[in-house]
Amino acid sequence: MKITKTKFWLAALVIVGLTFWFGHFYTGRQKPVEKKLVPVEVETVTTSSIEQIIELTGWIKASQVVDIASKVTGRLESLAVVSDDGRTVPVEEGLAVKKGQLIAVIDHDVYLAQLAAAKAAFEASKVQLADALREKERMMKLFESGSSTAQARDKAVTTAEVAEASLNTAKANLELAMVNLRESEIVSPIDGVITAKYIDQGNMINMGGKIVRVADVEAVKIVGSVSERDAGLVAAGTPAIITVDALAGQRFETKVYSVYPALDELTHTIQIEIRLDNEQMILKPGMFANISLITSRKENAVVIPRDVILGGKVDKPYVYVVENNSDELKANKRFVEIGIIQADRYEIQKGLEPDETIVVNGMEYLADGIDVEVVRMEDIK
Repeated sequence: MKITKTKFWLAALVIVGLTFWFGHFYTGRQKPVEKKLVPVEVETVTTSSIEQIIELTGWIKASQVVDIASKVTGRLESLAVVSDDGRTVPVEEGLAVKKGQLIAVIDHDVYLAQLAAAKAAFEASKVQLADALREKERMMKLFESGSSTAQARDKAVTTAEVAEASLNTAKANLELAMVNLRESEIVSPIDGVITAKYIDQGNMINMGGKIVRVADVEAVKIVGSVSERDAGLVAAGTPAIITVDALAGQRFETKVYSVYPALDELTHTIQIEIRLDNEQMILKPGMFANISLITSRKENAVVIPRDVILGGKVDKPYVYVVENNSDELKANKRFVEIGIIQADRYEIQKGLEPDETIVVNGMEYLADGIDVEVVRMEDIK
C-alpha cells in the first residue's frame, strides 16, 4: 500500500516537471504572434464640379401645328402644289410647303360664276338706284311747283330707298362671292411639312371639313412633367440637356423655355417646355426625349463615389478615413454630411477635406480604429 502511494506521488512530480519544462522550453522559442491587418484599397479625396440634376422623360412636338379646313362647301378640284420648277406635285404626307403657297382648290369654276353673277347684280342695282334718284329729284321739283301730288312724291322717295337697299344687298352679295372665291383657294398659313391628309382630291367637302395638317418642324418643342417636389427648383432659363434614344450619342444643350403656371390636379406635376432648332429635321414629332435639368452646380466641391458611403438609414452616413498613427495605418470612422447627388457621385459638405485618404474597397470588414494595410484589391487572391 505504501509502495503504491509512493509511486503515485513520484509519477505526479514527473508529470508536473515535464509539463513545466516543455512549457518553458516551447514558450521561450515560440515566434511572436503577428498583428493581423485588414487589406483595403484607398483613394485620395479630391475636388471637382458637381451638378444637381433632375431626370425626366418628355416627348417632342412640332413648334406649330395647323389643321387646314375648308371654309366653303364643294368638290375638292385640286390637292396639289406647283414646285419651283413648274411641276405639279400631289399633296402627300412629308411634302414641304411654304407660307401662302396654294395647296388646294374647291369648285373654282362655280365660285367664279357666282362672283360674275354678283358683279352683274351689283352693276344693275347701281343703275336702278341712279334712275330712282333722278325720278325722286324730278318728283320733288314737280311737287314744289304744285304740278304733282304728295302721293306721287312719296312713291318716288320710297322707290329710291328700295333701290338703295337693293344696291347694298348686291354689294354684300358681291363681297360674299369674292370671299367664297378667295376661300375656295386653300393656302398654307405657315412654313411646314404635311403630316396628315384627311381627304383625297375629287371628294365633296363641307364647310369646316379638314383637308391637311401642316406642322412646323424646323423648330420643335419638348414637353415634360416635373414632380411637385421638384417644381420649385425649375424655372425658365434652367439649363437642360436633351438626348434621344433614336439618336445615340447626340446631346442637345439648351434651356427651359417656359414653366406652366399651375400643377396638373391629377398627377400633381407641372409641365415645362423646351424649344430646339431642328433645321436638319432629325428630331421627329412623337419621339421620346430624355431631359436632364441642371438645377444647381458647384465648383471645387469635395466629391466621392457613392459606394464608399456607409450607413444613412439608421445612423448618419459615414466613411472610413485612413490615418497614420505612430507608423501604423488605422481606419477611423468619419461621419459626413451629403450635399448634391449626381448619379453615383456625392458631394460631401462636412466631414472630409481634400487630400485625405478614404477607403474605397474593403470597408465592409472595418471597425473604427482598426489596423489596415493598403493594397490593390486585384492583388488579393
